[in-house]
Amino acid sequence: MERLEVIEEPREAWQLRLVFGEAPRSGAVVARLTSVALQRGDFSLGPIDLAIGAGERIALVGSNGSGKTTLLQILLGRLAPTSGEAYLGPSVVVGELEQGRLQLSDTETLLEAFMHATEMKVPEARTLLAKFGIGASEVNRPTGSLSPGERTRAVLALLMARGTNCLVLDEPTNHLDLAAIEQLEIALESFAGTVLLVTHDRALLSNVRLTRSIELKHGKVVADRIFSAS
Repeated sequence: MERLEVIEEPREAWQLRLVFGEAPRSGAVVARLTSVALQRGDFSLGPIDLAIGAGERIALVGSNGSGKTTLLQILLGRLAPTSGEAYLGPSVVVGELEQGRLQLSDTETLLEAFMHATEMKVPEARTLLAKFGIGASEVNRPTGSLSPGERTRAVLALLMARGTNCLVLDEPTNHLDLAAIEQLEIALESFAGTVLLVTHDRALLSNVRLTRSIELKHGKVVADRIFSAS
């Protein structure tokens, strides 16, 4: 009898399924600013009084130069205010996608930097990065030589690998394609922790569930809106 030829069905293209790793819930107060002000050259921020509770989903909005990123840096304890008091809860575990995408060391290859940041072994790290479209030719390049899109996807992979209870996302859709943006929106919807989101992407602001919006202008909080649950 002739052997029947087995025709393999074409494999379905792998699609990214982004899920943020979660740490145990933080305390009730994630961060608090009391009469915080900062003076840097010609730019001044504040004074600002602000409290962020666990589970809040906050958009920080305002034009470029209004102080959004500076405010984030003070909230995270990365920048000391000129006056006032900044408090970050001791059980807060921050997962950050900052504007410069600098979470991974520029002096190492991407694979080395990713392994150091996550304590993953080589096969695990390669597999996870591949799921974000980062293949063998990219993982062995210096992190500093990656394109902005590759760096963004690498940091998203990092957030998937590490547990966090407070996501801080500064312009997260920059350099992402539509499919990745849709996965980002889905992952944010299922994330149970606190979210601090800075973006000029109006579609993202419309599609992501938010509980609060804080607007800055010239270093001042000019609006603090609480959204009712729908």
